[in-house]
Amino acid sequence: MSNEIPNDGAESEIDESSHHSAYSNLVYVFCSDDGEARQLGISLTRHNHEVVSFSDLEEFRAAILVRAPHAVVLDIDSEKGQRAKQVFAHRVVTTFPVIYVSKVDSFAPRLEAVREGAEGYFIKPLDLEALSARLIEKISKGEVLGYRILVVDDDEMLASYYEAVLGSAGMHVHMITSPLGILDALKKFKPELILTDLNMPECNGIEMAKIIRQNDRYLNVPIVFLSSVTEMDTQMTAIETGADDFLTKPIDPEKLISSIVNRAERYRNLRKQR
Repeated sequence: MSNEIPNDGAESEIDESSHHSAYSNLVYVFCSDDGEARQLGISLTRHNHEVVSFSDLEEFRAAILVRAPHAVVLDIDSEKGQRAKQVFAHRVVTTFPVIYVSKVDSFAPRLEAVREGAEGYFIKPLDLEALSARLIEKISKGEVLGYRILVVDDDEMLASYYEAVLGSAGMHVHMITSPLGILDALKKFKPELILTDLNMPECNGIEMAKIIRQNDRYLNVPIVFLSSVTEMDTQMTAIETGADDFLTKPIDPEKLISSIVNRAERYRNLRKQR
């Protein structure tokens, strides 16, 4: 993704379509039996879903990290299926719905599914029309959670990493590698949160935050600092400039996602109340 914001003299927003997955409703299917995984994938494809099927747990886990799906259909009847559930149990934030399928129709596993956050529990043989309808319903609800996050970091590799992590959680991310572009980015991207490095040349993060807060329009946009600096005085200075949080590098991806979701959701709710 380009780090340059087009400068055509107009105040047009950055094309949000570039922040969406190439798929309109990407569904991951996991089943320990490769043949069954493929067959379920083919069936859902016929119901106008873009489907990728998995029978290998490590490939499934890696695919989620690279590109988050819009939904997951998980066959839990095998040992591998039970292990696959742990992929989601250990995530601080899961921004896509997970639907269980099983041949077991009893109260205990259904209660377990509810407690684990599953958005559905379908019994084999599957009613594909009903499963497809549930997927469409849950995906439609999930689309509104795509927070708009502006990443500012002069280290392009780190900026790209944060972009990938937050993008994998369904957020719309734009990154710039120079704080000098912050005003254009605010105007065109209209972020719901700014994630920024503290130590940058030309203009450090604290100075940039002060510039942002000069405009009443951006007084309440959350600013989250990322830095390897651990001194409390520096962190307090950052907070006093109007920053909302200070995260210390290196940061676990799940903690990063959780922190950003909480702040962005709070900001979105605040705007709704106005």
